Amino acid sequence: MAHFDTRMAAFQSNLDKASTAPVTLSTLSSDFAQFKTLMTESLISLQQQVHVLAQQQDRLEMHNRRKILLLHGVRVDDEGDLTTVVSGILTERLKVPVSPDNISRTHRMGGLSQGKLRPILVKFRRTEVRNSVWSAKTALKNSGITLSEFLTKTRHDIFMKARKHFGVTKCWTRNGVVVIIGPDGKRHRVSSIAEVSQLINVLPISAGGVVSISTNTSVALKTSDSAGAGSSRSKRVVKK
Repeated sequence: MAHFDTRMAAFQSNLDKASTAPVTLSTLSSDFAQFKTLMTESLISLQQQVHVLAQQQDRLEMHNRRKILLLHGVRVDDEGDLTTVVSGILTERLKVPVSPDNISRTHRMGGLSQGKLRPILVKFRRTEVRNSVWSAKTALKNSGITLSEFLTKTRHDIFMKARKHFGVTKCWTRNGVVVIIGPDGKRHRVSSIAEVSQLINVLPISAGGVVSISTNTSVALKTSDSAGAGSSRSKRVVKK
C-alpha cells in the first residue's frame, strides 16, 4: 500500500507540473504505460491477498467440521430419538462401539423433499471416535448407507471435479483433503481447483476419446460419434 501511495503521489506531482508545461503525445503515452503497470501490479497483489484469505477461511471452516460426518441413506419412518438411531446403526454395521453419549448432536440437513432421503449430520464429542467410525466405513458397502465428510463448498467442488475426470474409485477425502490416484499410480493430495487442473493436464484426452497415460497404456472412451456410427443401418430396398 505504501508503494501504491508513493507512485500515486509521483503521478500527481507530474500532473501539477504538466499544467504549466506543454503536453506531448510521447509524454502521455509514457505516463499511461506507467499508470497501467502500476494498476496491474496492484490488482495482482489484491487478488493474491484475497486468495490467501479465502484459503485461510476455508481451512478454519474445515477445522471446525473435523468432528462431523454425514450419514446418507437412512430410511426410518418414525425416527424417535435420532441420536439413538444413529448410534445403533454405527455400532451394528461398523462394529464400532458408539453410544449416544459419544455424539454431540444429530439432525437432518436440507429442506423436506418427497422421495428424497436427507443426509444426517452427526457431530461426535471426540475426534478419536469420529476417526474410528470413518476408518470403518467400508463395512457399509452394498448396504445402501454411506458416510461422507462434511466438506466446505470449495473442497466439495474440488472433489466433484476430480471424480468427474479421474473416476469415483480414484478419488476420496481424508480429513477434508482430496486424495487422487493419478495416472502415475501415485497418490496426490490437492486442496485447490488449480492443483486438480494441473493433474488433469498430466492426463490429456485426445480428440479421438483416448486417454494417454505415462505408462504407455491407453484406455478407449466411448464417444457419441462412435456410438452413432455403430447404430446406423442401411435401408433395404423392396422391389414391387
